[in-house]
Amino acid sequence: MKKAIVFASLFLAVISNAWAEDITIAPPGNWNKVQSLPLDTHVIVDLKHAGEIDGEFIQLTEDSIVVKELGREKIFPKVEVARVQWKRPGSRVRYAAIMGPVFFGIGFGLGYAAAPKVGDDDTMSGSERAKVGAGVGGIMGGVAAAISLARNPGFRSEVIYRAK
Repeated sequence: MKKAIVFASLFLAVISNAWAEDITIAPPGNWNKVQSLPLDTHVIVDLKHAGEIDGEFIQLTEDSIVVKELGREKIFPKVEVARVQWKRPGSRVRYAAIMGPVFFGIGFGLGYAAAPKVGDDDTMSGSERAKVGAGVGGIMGGVAAAISLARNPGFRSEVIYRAK
C-alpha cells in the first residue's frame, strides 16, 4: 500500500506539470496575431507534412511565413503550415505556487484515508489521521513545488495561428 501511494504521488506530480502549461488556441486561418509579432520572436511552426521548425520569426506575407532556423532563413507557404506557436517567458514561481497547494490537498486526502490501513490501527482518531494526512500532504506538496521550480518552464506556448 505504501509503495502504491508513493508511486501515485510521484506520477501525479510529474503529470501535473504538463497540465500547468498555459496554451491558448487561435481561431482557424487567421494570420493577424502572427503579423503582429516582433522580429526575432521565438516561434515554432508546425508543418502539415514535414514536422516542426523551431526558430525566430522574420517576416509574414499574405501566403507565407519566413523563419530563421540555425542561422538560415526558410520560407514556408501558408498552405503547408498547420499552426504557429509563440514561445513566451514562463514563471517557475507561478507553477510552484499552483502545484504545491494542489498536491498538498491531494496528499492530505490520501494520507487521511490511508492512515488506518498503513498503520494497522482501525481505531485511529481523526486528529491522528489528520497528522498523517498533513505529513503526506506536506511531502507531496513540497515535491510538486520542487519539481515545478526545478523543471525549466522557460517558455509558455501560445498558439497564434492554426490552419482551417
